[in-house]
Amino acid sequence: MKNRILSVFVLLFAFTITSVASEIFSKEKVIEIPQSELDALIKIYSSTKGDLWVQNRNWLESNTPSSWFGVNVTNGHVVQLSLSANNLSGTLPPEIGNLTHLKELYVFNNRLTGNLPDEICNLHEMLRINVANNQFCGSIPSNIGNLTQLEEMILSNNLFEGSIPVSISKLSALKGLSLCNNKLSGELPESICSLRSLVYISLSNNSLSGELSCSMRNLENVKWINLSNNKFSGKMPTGISGMKQLTRLNLSNNQFFGSIPVEISLLDKLSYLNLSGNQFSGNLPDLLSQKSNLVIIFNNNLTSMVSK
Repeated sequence: MKNRILSVFVLLFAFTITSVASEIFSKEKVIEIPQSELDALIKIYSSTKGDLWVQNRNWLESNTPSSWFGVNVTNGHVVQLSLSANNLSGTLPPEIGNLTHLKELYVFNNRLTGNLPDEICNLHEMLRINVANNQFCGSIPSNIGNLTQLEEMILSNNLFEGSIPVSISKLSALKGLSLCNNKLSGELPESICSLRSLVYISLSNNSLSGELSCSMRNLENVKWINLSNNKFSGKMPTGISGMKQLTRLNLSNNQFFGSIPVEISLLDKLSYLNLSGNQFSGNLPDLLSQKSNLVIIFNNNLTSMVSK
């Protein structure tokens, strides 16, 4: 009896050792995703100091990357990388461009530095990218327009500089764009007015300049625009009247001048209008001042104004 019990114990011990050994991470044993994607994940881990992440469950321990914290695998490919607020530091490596089936990248609220790698523009299936609240610097990749399926791009609260790439006009599916709180400069590309799917756009707290285009009327689905705290100048374009879905418009702390076009009164859904910190003059259109559900903020030279 004792020998039988001992034999069972030995077998169980051997099975346990074998099971543990089989779980030791080995690149060669990973068959769930292509090696190129695996190499990209490993490089991202090392480049962003993965051993110091708040959560790094199963990274470089399990041979099934789908079990790694923040990694979503579908049909044999990495489709989502979600590592927000996870104490990532260092840089995003160019190897991220090898995650060619990636649809969503969330690394906001970390301490990442350096450039946003140009190779990110190779991710043609990308739908959403959010790298807000880091310390990325340099220019926004000039070929960002290659991400033609992109629906949301949030690069806010970083140190990006230079101009907004003209290629942004290729992002025909884009619904949300936030580039606020960076160091961007130059004029707003005329091509941005071709993004008819836009629902919101925030470019506040940069050093953008120039006049707004009359083609803004093409943004017929936009609901929220924030261009505050820049160096925009010129008159408010009458084309704004074409944005029938607009609910919030913030043009504060720029260098706009002239009168407020009467056409803005045609924006029936407008509930918030901030014109403060500019050089507007003349009278507020009567129809605008009569809107009972409209909040108007100002400290310009306008007369006959009513703040609701």
